[in-house]
Amino acid sequence: MESAEVAERIKIAQQTAQQQVDAGAIAGAKQTLEETGKQVATLSGEDLEKEINRILGIKAQKDRDAKIAAAKPPEPDWATLDEVQATNLNLPFNVEVIEHEVPAYMDIRLKDPEYVAVWANRDQRRLGELFAQGYEILKSEHIDSDFKLPLRFDSENCYTYMDVIALRVHKRILFAKRRRVVEKSVYQLRALQAVAKSKVQDKMDTEDPLLGNAFRSGRMGFYDAGGGVDVD
Repeated sequence: MESAEVAERIKIAQQTAQQQVDAGAIAGAKQTLEETGKQVATLSGEDLEKEINRILGIKAQKDRDAKIAAAKPPEPDWATLDEVQATNLNLPFNVEVIEHEVPAYMDIRLKDPEYVAVWANRDQRRLGELFAQGYEILKSEHIDSDFKLPLRFDSENCYTYMDVIALRVHKRILFAKRRRVVEKSVYQLRALQAVAKSKVQDKMDTEDPLLGNAFRSGRMGFYDAGGGVDVD
């Protein structure tokens, strides 16, 4: 890059930076520009190019933002504005609608990753059963400090919503229960599949011996709900 071109671009960058300060900070800005000039002298041509483009990019973005703001119609006089005027679409009002995101009221993130938060009906019989299994009432100290709860704990430091209450339980207890439910379902399906397999096999032996031999030899198999292919 030619020295004259570098000097010109530095001058543009300095002018742009100087325009970004107010009148009360001109002295400090001049000092900053002098220090910046010293730093620029030590930059390589590639780094200098990047810095100049960064400053010019900031200026261009501010110019675009200013144009967008100027194109918006002014806000109305809220003191005299009535509902009829506010809903009159022929009047150019700059009224931004505030969108409210509906929070997931029942989401919870715990401090201890070995535990899981669950919701249970506040019926005393149901709670007694869960407490006997190892569940415990969720307290405020169990919540992850970085998680913002959408609801508040009540006067007894319980986290409730409608007719349910939040509990916490160790993964060893909860996941073992869920795994047992899946196992029972698989065993029941396997028993039904064994009956269905026998009926289908007999029908294939009668109507399509080649297909029946393929199943008997193991070249083809039945789907297994437990994750395998064939059913014993």
